[in-house]
Amino acid sequence: MKYYLLIIFFIVVSGCGGDPQNSNLDLDNFIKPEFSTNQTSLNCNLVSGKTLNSVERFIPKFVNSFSRTDKSSEELFFLFPLLKEAQIDTKSFKLVFNHANQLSLDRFKLTLETLSFDEIAECEGSDILTRSMSLTSQNILDSNVISEILNCEYITGFNYATLKLTLEQFTDALLKYNAPVDIFYGEAIDSENQFQWTNIFLSLESRQEFIESWQSLEISKEIQVMLLEQSICQPSKMYRRYKVI
Repeated sequence: MKYYLLIIFFIVVSGCGGDPQNSNLDLDNFIKPEFSTNQTSLNCNLVSGKTLNSVERFIPKFVNSFSRTDKSSEELFFLFPLLKEAQIDTKSFKLVFNHANQLSLDRFKLTLETLSFDEIAECEGSDILTRSMSLTSQNILDSNVISEILNCEYITGFNYATLKLTLEQFTDALLKYNAPVDIFYGEAIDSENQFQWTNIFLSLESRQEFIESWQSLEISKEIQVMLLEQSICQPSKMYRRYKVI
């Protein structure tokens, strides 16, 4: 079931002769992702005695204090894990910051430090840095959405290049069926064999409708097979995502 949740097209690429895995690796030297932003994630837990109301009161202070540059592409999201029956986890959350460079990231961290965010939540010391790009036209602009994240790893011999050849077919299919979803692809900055797939939906209801519609297509069965051939993915994680800036 989890493989249906990752709406992605994979294809096995091989040359006319020789070792198919070597052909895939050679292709990877020429076909690279065209990333549009850097993304830093922080996993946080509320300090004892603090609640989500503490986070809610902090957000406007951050917005007023954070200095954005003109025409900045910086974005900050608060992601709260969804539990059973769509309840929000009240103890932990994730900060996701989209930025162009290290200077922008330094300003973000300095603002958190100046506003004593560590008195509200304890965040892991090591940042999770990825490079990200959108695969859709980003039609979902609401600040309150559902974010579904899968962390995956390519099997030896496969890489982004083997995925890229079918991305145009994939995006064409989304347009054809007017799919109510935005999709982002990201890779860990220090490991090209790990990638992250993010689906954005307007609501849990629209996500369910999309899954049911997708499963009714014959192509979905083929994609599940291709996925198993090229990658290993962890179960998806669901979040309620709020855009702050």
